[in-house]
Amino acid sequence: MYIVQTIEEFFRKLDKMQRDLETFSQTLDKRSEKVPKLLENFEKNVFANFGNTKKTATNAVDQAVTDSLEKLRKVIESWKEQIEADRKGKEFIKKNEKYLVVMVFGAVKAGKSSLGNFFAGKKFVNAPFDNHYKKIPKPIFETETRGRDTGDIEKDASGNTWFSEGVIDTTGAIQYFTLSGLRWIDSPGTGAVGKEGDTKDMTKLVEEYLSYTDMCIFLMNSAEPGLQDDMRYMQNLNKEGQEALVVITKSDKKEEDWDDEINDMTQVLKPKPPETRKLQEDDICRRLKEEYPDIDERKFRAISTSTMLASEAIKEQDDEKFKDSNLDKLMKILGDKVSDNAIARKQENPRRLLNSFVDSVVTNLKSFDDDITAINNAVEDFKNTMSKKSSMIVSHVVREVQREVRDKANEWNRAAKHHNKIDNSVIITTISDIMQRNLDSEINEQMSKIIEDFQSKEMSTVQANISVPDLEMKTATITHTYTEEKLRERDPEGFVENVRGFFGKKYYETRTRTRTKEETIEIGTNFDEFIDSLIPQVESTAKKEADKALEDIRDNYFNEKKRFADNIKKEVDFLRSELLKLKF
Repeated sequence: MYIVQTIEEFFRKLDKMQRDLETFSQTLDKRSEKVPKLLENFEKNVFANFGNTKKTATNAVDQAVTDSLEKLRKVIESWKEQIEADRKGKEFIKKNEKYLVVMVFGAVKAGKSSLGNFFAGKKFVNAPFDNHYKKIPKPIFETETRGRDTGDIEKDASGNTWFSEGVIDTTGAIQYFTLSGLRWIDSPGTGAVGKEGDTKDMTKLVEEYLSYTDMCIFLMNSAEPGLQDDMRYMQNLNKEGQEALVVITKSDKKEEDWDDEINDMTQVLKPKPPETRKLQEDDICRRLKEEYPDIDERKFRAISTSTMLASEAIKEQDDEKFKDSNLDKLMKILGDKVSDNAIARKQENPRRLLNSFVDSVVTNLKSFDDDITAINNAVEDFKNTMSKKSSMIVSHVVREVQREVRDKANEWNRAAKHHNKIDNSVIITTISDIMQRNLDSEINEQMSKIIEDFQSKEMSTVQANISVPDLEMKTATITHTYTEEKLRERDPEGFVENVRGFFGKKYYETRTRTRTKEETIEIGTNFDEFIDSLIPQVESTAKKEADKALEDIRDNYFNEKKRFADNIKKEVDFLRSELLKLKF
């Protein structure tokens, strides 16, 4: 009988695997123990200097740093959760080291419990013919983890235990039975709506165990195969190097047929046409490949089945109907999988998990490469913004310094008139103070608009390097040239003057002499000369000091952000390098 032969062949392979695994002991590679330490050091090194630093979000630089830190915290938390899940997963792997663990999962009402009960022998133990299931001890059903107090393992009238079956999401736990070297795990329906009293999310409960099984059977209802939410599981399994068989359940239909015994039309269960089944199988594989081009097609195939057809076939001892159910093919596929170098498959599982975890961390780290670039770009952009403000700041500072220096110069001029001279050192000190005050005021006003709580405490003291003439009173020597005339008596000249002179006539002549006289007078201070020399130097010094102060601010303010980015890059590169060394 074909049905009996199929069962015998299936158990022959299961028993062989059981013998192969009898002496097997799972040894976890030491390198997996290094991963948590690497991640712990990464977190410590990154947050040692930056984790508690106050970050504001008033500009692009602070925002980029804040975003990166927040992302780091979330990613590190996800790593910790995964490490904890892997710890439990390793315990699960060790617990099941002598069995090939096959987990069945899928959407609600996909027929997981029905398929599990079929492989456990529910229909075979009551079959009207002798078969292998009647010769072996009844499989023991156990619960691994419970998330809901429904859908428990139940007993039938004969006292045999089975998975609870129903038309709603009855299963609320991870539960299993053992059949020779096979451990079959049943699970809650993915996407099951939460209920009052649930202690775990049903979908997350499934995801906790998927990665730690040796093989997955993914069930899809023939009425709605290949739903988008179902597809994502295949992507995740593919990323982890996991293998899954897609089983399309309930691939049957009811047709009316004439029943000679009752002499009337009756409903007859028949398989869906081969072309319909193939279309569904090909469509699922095609959509998987379209959605996830890098998926390994060798590890994902689809087969259409009907447990109802198989049940009727067993009851009716109908080999052809059993073949129509395709459960014979599923048993052969599964038998081939479990007997195909079971030890190598078991040894590969922890290695696959380590590689998958390393790959996921390395993928996370790629985003921080982008963060580092974003921080550095924001720093450069912000520096450029400050440079644009520099000309405005310098202009304001120079204008105010010039105004104050002119006012002071008038005071100095009056003092110079009174005291004849002003000490240059006093002038230079005063100008330096004016520059310092205006630089502080203007830079604080402008920078506080873009840097929260900015204070230019790091600005160096201004020392004006100015050389000006002494401001002092000036004098001038005035030279007067004048002509001096003087009469003096002279001797008579000629006959006539001599005659008259005889009678007492006196004659005179004018003598002219040019004289020069010098006089020193005060002409005021050298104010104009002083101002003409001072103002260009004030402008040049103010600009130089303003530019220097802004450059210091740029360097000092962004130093921490730059160090943060450099530190992240160093730690990311180191972690990535060390993790990749651990991969198999």
